Amino acid sequence: MRRLPPTLSLLLAIALIAASVQAKNAGRITGKITSQAGEGLIGAVITLFRQDGEGGTITFTRSDRKGLFRISGLAPGSYHLQVAREGYQPLTNSGIKIEPGKTLTLNVVLQELLDFLAAEPDPRNWDLRTVVRSTSDRRLIFRDLPGSAAERESTFTRGAALEVATTSGMAGENYFVSPSSDRNGVVSNFAYTEPITDSGRMIVSGQLNSGADSFWHVRNTFHYRTDPGRDLKLSLGYGRLGLNNTDISLLSKPAHFLNQDPAMRDSGAQFFDLGLGGRSQILDGLEIEYGFDLSRVYYGTSKTYFSPYFQVVVTPADTWKVKTAMSSRRVRDANTILLPDGEPLNMTEPVYVAKIDGRLHVSQFKHSEIALERILSGRATVEVALYEDHMNGSGMPFLVAAVTPSGSNTVVAQLRESQTAQRGMRLAVNRNILDFLAGSIVYVYGTGTALSANGGTLSGEQLAQRLLEFMQRSYYHSVSGRVQANFRRTRTNMTAAVRWYPGDPLTPVDLFADRSDMLSKGVNLSIRQQLPLPEILGSVGRWEALVDVRNMFENGNARVRTSDGQLVLSRNPRSLRFGINLNLY
Repeated sequence: MRRLPPTLSLLLAIALIAASVQAKNAGRITGKITSQAGEGLIGAVITLFRQDGEGGTITFTRSDRKGLFRISGLAPGSYHLQVAREGYQPLTNSGIKIEPGKTLTLNVVLQELLDFLAAEPDPRNWDLRTVVRSTSDRRLIFRDLPGSAAERESTFTRGAALEVATTSGMAGENYFVSPSSDRNGVVSNFAYTEPITDSGRMIVSGQLNSGADSFWHVRNTFHYRTDPGRDLKLSLGYGRLGLNNTDISLLSKPAHFLNQDPAMRDSGAQFFDLGLGGRSQILDGLEIEYGFDLSRVYYGTSKTYFSPYFQVVVTPADTWKVKTAMSSRRVRDANTILLPDGEPLNMTEPVYVAKIDGRLHVSQFKHSEIALERILSGRATVEVALYEDHMNGSGMPFLVAAVTPSGSNTVVAQLRESQTAQRGMRLAVNRNILDFLAGSIVYVYGTGTALSANGGTLSGEQLAQRLLEFMQRSYYHSVSGRVQANFRRTRTNMTAAVRWYPGDPLTPVDLFADRSDMLSKGVNLSIRQQLPLPEILGSVGRWEALVDVRNMFENGNARVRTSDGQLVLSRNPRSLRFGINLNLY
């Protein structure tokens, strides 16, 4: 093998050393662009201009779907910054300083043009711990606690969030699943954040179901942020589910409740949880989230569940993103609460508990996927993903109603573990149609389990007893669409979603991508309305009323003829959910 000439080797070594020194001295800017409501804004243009001896350099990027942005490889010095997005007041600042090898974090809140004309003050602009806020003359203001550095990640702030919602199951089911089935009764989600150091905070969160079954769960989380690219969370949780007190009317008769058999009154399932997780920005285009949950369920006997999770996101270019993930925690809109600083908190536990006829069934989700996302423009994205789901334990419950001329009888059934496995492919297109209107279309080709037999020779009771013997797994085509409108003048947010597929599978197709709990084909409608209510105990907050109608037209029911009538299988009965959200800053 020929060796390089000494002169060429020396020049190559000098070039590598110079490149290494330049990369080490380069700075970067990261941050998030949000609206005053705390929602991440996609497509905001972040422009940096640096004046130098050769005239100047311009660098720009766009925020992603979550409002996040990142600009790397910046030479140290002073820059002029501009943040702009259609429908919002643009912001500029000439005092941006990039220091060698350091990261400057900018959290920018854009003011809508209608709100800017009304000149309503944002109470968070008076918080010394706010990093970036706008003024009426379009300048950016940097505020930090005394002695802090401008390039440090924004300090955690104190705040609280509460959501109380009641649900009426229009189909009249009477079983309970945890976490947060929110099918009947009142479900409350809450969270309180308290800074304890410049880089750490405590988050106390929990759920309470005060409907037909008494269920509550609390979790205490320590969140430590070492730098803008690294987070560490350690949490402990405890919960309890009552199994014998199925009638909430007993709570209105304390004497009767306390005089009953103590074994009946005190029995229940207990949950102990330990969680550890982290997030690391290793390189400019590589981010890793990792952790595990250790759950112990006790009901007469105890059983332990170990639920690891990880997510790797690679961004080789500003318009491309590759993601691979494995998790047991499903993200649901009804189980997610928004913290006052805009960070979503997923309160779903990795262990799935179903109480049916006084018996406890414990299962565990297992989900994995790999996805490729392409940003077509500032207003559109395309995602292609492969996924695989299964449950360790019994499947999700569904209703079985035997209908005969003399009446009907409804029971609850579950699929076997071997019948819960699913896999498939997902193609999703998301588009911001107008400044206040966004939409998406999703096509899924995946497996599902459905009833394959015609029970004409069997009675409804006989078929119900042998139901699982006639289940068959097949591939299904699923098409769903979603339209979301945000009316700023009235501060109303409306979302309409529809899903269709041939057949009636009992297993939800692509469950982990179904954040709104459609679960079957049908139509969902969601309305969020901000309310102009007064302050609470001197704290500035935001009130919001919510109304959700799920499976509005009672679609997705499988009907099978029997010798004495028909058997109706329902995975997602129609329901109405309404309540109120409160965020205190």
